[in-house]
Amino acid sequence: MSSLNAGFDVKRSGTGVLTIGKEIGYDESHLDQYGFSMEKKNCRVMLINPPVSFDVFYGEWDLSDVKSSSPPLGILSLASLIRKYGYEVDVVDAHADGLNLDDLKKRVLTFKPHVVGTTAMTVMIEAAAEILKAVKEVSPEVLTIAGGVHITAEPTETLRRYPYIDFGVIGEGELAFLDFLDRVVRQKDICEAESLVWRDGDGKLHSNPRRRFFKSLDEFPPPAFDMVPNLFNHYRLSVFGTKKFKSVGLVSSRGCTGLCVYCDLGVVGRGYRYNSAEYLINLMKDVYQRYDVTDFLFYDDLFVGSKPRLRKICEIIIREKLPFTWSCCARVDFVHKDMMKLMKQAGCWMIEYGIETGNQRIMDSMRKNVTVKQVEETIKATADAGIITKGNFILANPGETHDSIMDSINLACRIPLNYAQHTFLQPLPGSELYETAGKYGTFDPAWDRFNTFSINFIPHGFTRQQLIDYSKLFWRRFYLRPRIWFQEIKKIRRKEDIQRLWLACKAFVKTVFYRRKLPQFVLRQRTPVSLVH
Repeated sequence: MSSLNAGFDVKRSGTGVLTIGKEIGYDESHLDQYGFSMEKKNCRVMLINPPVSFDVFYGEWDLSDVKSSSPPLGILSLASLIRKYGYEVDVVDAHADGLNLDDLKKRVLTFKPHVVGTTAMTVMIEAAAEILKAVKEVSPEVLTIAGGVHITAEPTETLRRYPYIDFGVIGEGELAFLDFLDRVVRQKDICEAESLVWRDGDGKLHSNPRRRFFKSLDEFPPPAFDMVPNLFNHYRLSVFGTKKFKSVGLVSSRGCTGLCVYCDLGVVGRGYRYNSAEYLINLMKDVYQRYDVTDFLFYDDLFVGSKPRLRKICEIIIREKLPFTWSCCARVDFVHKDMMKLMKQAGCWMIEYGIETGNQRIMDSMRKNVTVKQVEETIKATADAGIITKGNFILANPGETHDSIMDSINLACRIPLNYAQHTFLQPLPGSELYETAGKYGTFDPAWDRFNTFSINFIPHGFTRQQLIDYSKLFWRRFYLRPRIWFQEIKKIRRKEDIQRLWLACKAFVKTVFYRRKLPQFVLRQRTPVSLVH
């Protein structure tokens, strides 16, 4: 497998197969069994969320009016855990604060950390690496470490490209990072930590065996929201996924049992683990009491995955008369139709479904293991329960035809969806498609092109311009219908509702009728680059 781009081979770094829980195994132990000391330590740890322009995320589409920004939940979860175990922690959200490299250097010189860590998706890895390079420039003795979905998918290749990243963490970060820090403090066997990627004195890269998936998620403290700037001055969640500007996003489970070829679940696995209903309700209560938040957006891939847990969550909210509203994501084959009325009663106002396509042949090739008929039935049942529906679609799949794209557009308009959106297929590092995409079209694997609103894969039989035209047709056909406009006008109750609708309208007009000047990395996407497999 070779790429015609930048001379880099396109391959997973040996961790791709380790995404199913039963293959790695589950850690049934408890935190206190590891023997980590909770005494205060003379070790300062800085965790940085990289500063990435919204142009990187949205490419040529001008979605600046509805851009969303959420607190970095992964970093805040790590910060909360290591703070509990006695480390002095500084969280720097360079993205929310708009910090540049000079600003970050000043923060490093002021805090004087012993360890600096960052996280990154593939499209962010260049920015994350530049941060750690800047750290090394002002404090060469600092240990730098990176984790997240990209490092998990491409650990050794990432450290090979970026020598100023000293270590990488594969998979879930909590216990792996805590173990790493414990070894740093004790100055003993640092490179023997599980899930660690490291280089020896000769520059040779090593990838240690992966740590098993930890099951007792309730033992992890909740995210340290107190360690970031004001939640509502610096962050704004999606106007389509929340009822209010003042909303908070949460994650209450990990993993997904689906086998979709386009997904990379290397960090959390294909098993399903979750916080208990009691843990989640207590977290929601705490956020409510601290920040006066009553609206929550659950980012879980499979929030509805456990029917007993879902029922208990709903029953507690109803019994205690908690003033919460919430939305969640779901697969159409995991939603329990007999639970929908209870969910509605407990404050669930919207369910976001991964529909992906309206063509059964494409659905089967994705290994979604659902039918178009199931999609139709589930969306109807959700709407009948009084819950708003949102459908997510993927255009430009392997094997796509002009007719199959029209099937997706027609399905979106035929079923009772309140909202619909699409992205373009991205063969993500760590996914099955990352290795096979070149068989089905033109694929450019450059890491800065993994942006679902831009195009880095063009199926056989299409041009880039044709995909853009179908994208605009999708938006026009769905949203330029009287039913959609009437539903939005009927929802207006407050000044905030008018503001949210205005932002959505501006984004729609800019997306469908306006082409802004393309960032340089998007311009490069117009150069055909294919893979030879």
